[in-house]
Amino acid sequence: MAYATSAANDPNELLDKLRLFAQANGWAIDGFRDRTGKVGKALSLHAGSLHATFLTELTGGDGNRPPPFIGVVGHTGYAANANAEVQNEASVPTWTNYVQGPYSAVHFFTRTAPQPYLHVVLETQAGTFKHFGTGRLVTAGAVNTGQYVYGSQWYYDATYIGNPDDYRHAVAFDDTWNNYVSPVTRVRADYEGIAPRWHAVSDSESDTRRLLCGWRGKAAPINLLKDVGHSTLTGRAPGQPLWCAVPRGAGLYSDVGHPADLRFIRLDSYSPGEELPLGSDRWKVFPVHRKNGPAGTPNSGVYGYAYRITD
Repeated sequence: MAYATSAANDPNELLDKLRLFAQANGWAIDGFRDRTGKVGKALSLHAGSLHATFLTELTGGDGNRPPPFIGVVGHTGYAANANAEVQNEASVPTWTNYVQGPYSAVHFFTRTAPQPYLHVVLETQAGTFKHFGTGRLVTAGAVNTGQYVYGSQWYYDATYIGNPDDYRHAVAFDDTWNNYVSPVTRVRADYEGIAPRWHAVSDSESDTRRLLCGWRGKAAPINLLKDVGHSTLTGRAPGQPLWCAVPRGAGLYSDVGHPADLRFIRLDSYSPGEELPLGSDRWKVFPVHRKNGPAGTPNSGVYGYAYRITD
C-alpha cells in the first residue's frame, strides 16, 4: 500500500495530483478531461477490473450544501465517448461538498491488490477534513463484485452544523438517511442474477437495494461503534471495520464486507492526523469532519476514521 501527501489549490488541481499519484502506484489512467455540460474535470482510471471516475463540479448546491464538489462513480470498463462521466454499468455519483481550496494538506492512500482502493483525505483548512474514494470490499458471502464509492456531505445550516449526530450530515459508511442530500456511500453487490446491483442507504425497509452501514443513527449492531471508547488500561481506542449489509427479504440482512485498511475510530485522546503504530503497521487518524469544533462551526465530535499505512 502506498501513502503520500500533497498540496493543491482547487478541485481540478487536486484531481491532477490524484492522477499522478495513482499512475505512479499501479493504476491505469483511462482519461483526464473536461466534463460535458458541467464546469469541472473527469478523471477515469482502473486497477485490474475495478474502474472509477472522479468528477469535479465547481458550481451548484446552496448555502447549506455549498460548492465546489468532488464526486466518485464506480463502473465497468471505460467508454471513450464525449461525456466522460457516462460509463458502463455506472453507479450514481457520491458527492463531497464544500471542497474549497487552497488546501492545508491532501492525503492519498492506495493499493492495487488483493482489494484495490484509492482513498483521499482532504484537509480543506487546518483541522477540517473531507473523505472520498473507491475500492473493493473485503467481501463476505457470495458477493461477485463488492466495489464501493463514497464521499462526505456536511449540512451547513447554522442550526445543525455543530451536531455530529444530526441525520442531515451524510458521511462515509454511515446509514443515517435524510432527504437533504443524496447518499454518499454506494456498494455494488451483484447476487441472485441481478447485475449491476448498486445499493445505497435508504429509509425504506422494503427497498431491495438498501445498504445498511454506519454507526450514528439507526438501530443496528454497528451503531455500538460510536460508544466504543479508549481502554482505561492502555489509553488506546480500537479501530473497527466498517461493515456493510444488504437486504435479503423478510427483514433479514446479509453482510457483504468492509473496506480494507479503513476503520472507524474514536479520537477522544488522538489528534487529527496523528500516526498510530500497531506492530509493523502504521495508521493515520482523522476526524469525520472536525474534532469537537467550537460553537457555530462544523463539529463531528470524536468520530473519526483510521487509514492504514504499510509502506
